[in-house]
Amino acid sequence: MNIGAPFKSFGSGVLLYEPLVILRPEMIEIGDEVRIDAFCKLEGGRGLIIGPWVHIASFAHIGIGGGQVELGAESAVASGGKILSGSADPAWPSMSAAARPTRQSATKMLTSIGPRAVVCTNAVVLPGCHLGEGAILAAGGVATCPIPAGEVWGGAPARKLRDRCHGHV
Repeated sequence: MNIGAPFKSFGSGVLLYEPLVILRPEMIEIGDEVRIDAFCKLEGGRGLIIGPWVHIASFAHIGIGGGQVELGAESAVASGGKILSGSADPAWPSMSAAARPTRQSATKMLTSIGPRAVVCTNAVVLPGCHLGEGAILAAGGVATCPIPAGEVWGGAPARKLRDRCHGHV
């Protein structure tokens, strides 16, 4: 991969470990000192902004659904984490992204992960959700609504488990 060339912007000190699957790289902005491990999928959709000092671990999938995703400074997505930015409309005849445009429709949204927030192993953030600054979505959790700053949520659907240690936010 010609590092930096296909992206909308590309910071310094970025580490990309191949293989990676990257869709619409012209819509992806990568900040300084970002690390993206092997076997990740990044979808540029309507825009993917990866802030500085972000780590995306192996097997993460960012931008599912083609909307917008923002990852704040020092945020992290653990192995297998998924961040959705859109979804097919079940009221239409088909939910296949490969279906003819007259047979399917998708809702595209902004999904954001605040600074120092974490999406843990195999957690899923649904389209339009926001994780506040320092929020944590526990392993296997499914965020269906906004998670306030400094809170730890888990389960499916996710619910508040506790506050994050204040010295770490």
